[in-house]
Amino acid sequence: MSNENRSTLNLDSLFSESINIKYNFSIVVTLSTTEYDKIKWQLDHIPATITGPPRQRLRTTFKKKFHEHELATTYPPFQPSNYEQFFINFRTTDSTLHYLIEQVKSSAIFTLDTESIIIPYKPNKPALIQIQIILSYSFSYVIFIEVCHLPPTNQPTFQLIQTCFQTLFDVDNKIFIWGNKNELDAFLSFNLFTRDDINLFKDKNLQGEFKNYWNRKHPHQLISSSSTNDSECICESCLELQSNNT
Repeated sequence: MSNENRSTLNLDSLFSESINIKYNFSIVVTLSTTEYDKIKWQLDHIPATITGPPRQRLRTTFKKKFHEHELATTYPPFQPSNYEQFFINFRTTDSTLHYLIEQVKSSAIFTLDTESIIIPYKPNKPALIQIQIILSYSFSYVIFIEVCHLPPTNQPTFQLIQTCFQTLFDVDNKIFIWGNKNELDAFLSFNLFTRDDINLFKDKNLQGEFKNYWNRKHPHQLISSSSTNDSECICESCLELQSNNT
């Protein structure tokens, strides 16, 4: 094998892992000088044998790392506000629930989200309700209700959990949700609240608002496949295509 062919083979091997990197949201970190120089060299020396969509994905991967480096060196790290978390299940004491009910009463702003367990070939199984009690700009309580590990319905502890939801779903409370509050319908079978309770509170769908914001700020751009422009379309549809094709 000639030195030229051996060099091409080594470069192909070097870039093979980068081609298959999936598009995802990762922690943004600052690159070291060595890491920065390595990625810069890789970007400038993509083998000619890598063409078409694989080459474009590779360029996108390297440019994304440069962009993340720029963000990490320009903006300070995100600092979360102080919080205390509680896991609600059959082991939770009544005193803890009484305390949390009082905290819910003392606030009018909350966030809520739900999680389910993926079961192959079957509907997802409801598993978790997450509630944030926002008391101020600097502190909140985060509650995880583990619906698969609740106390028996005839126990006082279960009734206190019901009271917590009844207090939360008050007409005067504003609850921010990433999605639609109808996702709580899947949890009705646990008897923690009713459909009337869900209809009572005012919800704010942040997912819908963010989607509208993103579509306004990032409309679809027509970019020719033969264009040498490094920019790429990041509208909602194109981001979904990138995720599916990588």
